[in-house]
Formats: sequence, structure tokens, C-alpha cells
Amino acid sequence: MLGYDLDAHVAEIYDRLITMTEDIGLLRQLIGPRTGLRVLEPFCGTGRILIPLALDGHTVVGMDRARAMLARARTKVSALPSGVRGRITLLEIDVLQGSWPGRFDLVVLGGNCLYELATPEEQAQVVAAAADALRPGGYLFVDNDHMEGELDRSWYDPPMREPVFPTGECADGTRLESRWRVVWYDAPRRLIRFLRRTRVTLPDGSVVEREYLQQKHPVSAKEVEEWLTRRGLTIERMLGDYEGRPYTHAAPRAIFWARKGG
Repeated sequence: MLGYDLDAHVAEIYDRLITMTEDIGLLRQLIGPRTGLRVLEPFCGTGRILIPLALDGHTVVGMDRARAMLARARTKVSALPSGVRGRITLLEIDVLQGSWPGRFDLVVLGGNCLYELATPEEQAQVVAAAADALRPGGYLFVDNDHMEGELDRSWYDPPMREPVFPTGECADGTRLESRWRVVWYDAPRRLIRFLRRTRVTLPDGSVVEREYLQQKHPVSAKEVEEWLTRRGLTIERMLGDYEGRPYTHAAPRAIFWARKGG
């Protein structure tokens, strides 16, 4: 079907499913009494993190290359009080290709956003760009699922999985059903490729099908630590969960709070 906009429906389902607030609570604890910060959030999506920070009084810039995600974020921002709206800027930027704004007090790489990148080289590039976007003395927050060593077997066994994101019914009656199949993986290098297939049933009963290849590299805490120190950042806190417990090898998450020197 020509002109069919799958991305808007994906953004709607994402916005409905990804509603966690525990990471925002931890971020607020790490920010502490600091007020009026300039905050940059790459991979801002539909504004789950940046809107609460703007409500706290910070000035926030969100970046994303997904136009449909930004459209939903703009809709939510438009419903906020005018004073809060004035503290939010949303930019359509590919973090690997576009020019980042700078001189921020805080950059947030939250919500497993590094998983959106296909290789460790791309992830290191984004961490470097985030460090460069900070003013001297600014902070970088990095939050990922925790996995060390080889690629965990659960990523490729079973090789076929359904339902997976995006799956769900949208407000207009459109139904998305997705599955993925592993087509290649390199466990020692922690790389994996999926073929994702999405079946879209439109309100009139007609069906559209999409498929695309996607590669992921789940990051390790060791990699993130190396990328941060390479850019001259000092890791002040390394946490293992959203309750603020210290990081351990068995922790469910690897969360970094790092400060830029200067």
C-alpha cells in the first residue's frame, strides 16, 4: 500500500509499552539539588525522560532521527504549561551523522539507547560525541542492561521469536504483529543480526507486510568504562540497579555517572 506510514503506529505502540519511571527517579537522585541544568538527551523518543526533567525546571534538548517518535513527543509537549514548553527543544538528528549542540550540564544516554546502534564502534562514537557535548564539569549518565563476556544464549536460542516489538493494536484499529528470526551471530564479539517481520492488519481488513534486517551489539560495562575514560571522564558512581545499589558482576544493570574534567 503506497504511502502507508508504519512508523507512526510503531511510535504509538512504543509510547504505550515503555512507561517505566524508575530510571527517572534515579536520575533525579543523581542530579540532587542542582537546578536549571541544560540537559541533552540523544535517542529521546517520545519524551519519556526529557519531559519529567523539563517539569523539574531544567532546560532540555531532545534528539532523535525517528520523525514519528518526535511527532508524538511534540504532541505531549504541546499539552504542557507554556513555561515548561519553553524549556524543551526537539531536534531531528541522526546521532551518527548530524552535528550535536554543546555546552550541556548533563547528557543522558538512558533506556538502553546504545542498543539502537549496530556495532561497538558506533557506540563508542556516540559516547565520545556525548562527552564532547558537555561543558567542563558536566555529567554523563549511561544506563544499559548488564551483560559481560560472550553474547548471552537467550539472545539467539530460540532462533525464532514471536510476538516481539512492535506488536499491538493502535487507536485507529490497526493491528501490528511482529516476529524476528536470528540470521547470524558472533557470540565472542557480542554481535547478532535479526530479520524482523511485521504483519500489519489495517482497519479495513487489508494486510501490509514489512521486513528489515537489524544488527545489535549488547554493550558490556567494561566497554562503557573504557569509552568514558578514553574521553577523559571520571566515573563518580557505578550502579547496578535503579535503587542505587553499587554495581557488581551479578547486577541487572550497568549505570554510569561520569564527570567531565576541566
